[in-house]
Amino acid sequence: MTIHRIVCAANRKRFTGQIVLGIRHWDLFMSEALDSEGDPVDQGFVDNRGNFLLRIEAWKVAEAAGQIIRRVGGDDTNGGTLYSENLY
Repeated sequence: MTIHRIVCAANRKRFTGQIVLGIRHWDLFMSEALDSEGDPVDQGFVDNRGNFLLRIEAWKVAEAAGQIIRRVGGDDTNGGTLYSENLY
């Protein structure tokens, strides 16, 4: 059975539900893919099952999978808030 893991940073447009992937939030790839039409985004991550997870949900998955390699300040926020800097 495959371990549940976080794969990459992602933003989800609130109005359309479109998910845009990137190496880190608002990196060049993500910035170019998101248009400036005023559709706000939720920041999160995509897991190896293809699900979009908000930062708090993603923290739980990454912590359980042993993916947290760096502490960057979100550890105690809302029970843990994942940032891409936690992963690599």
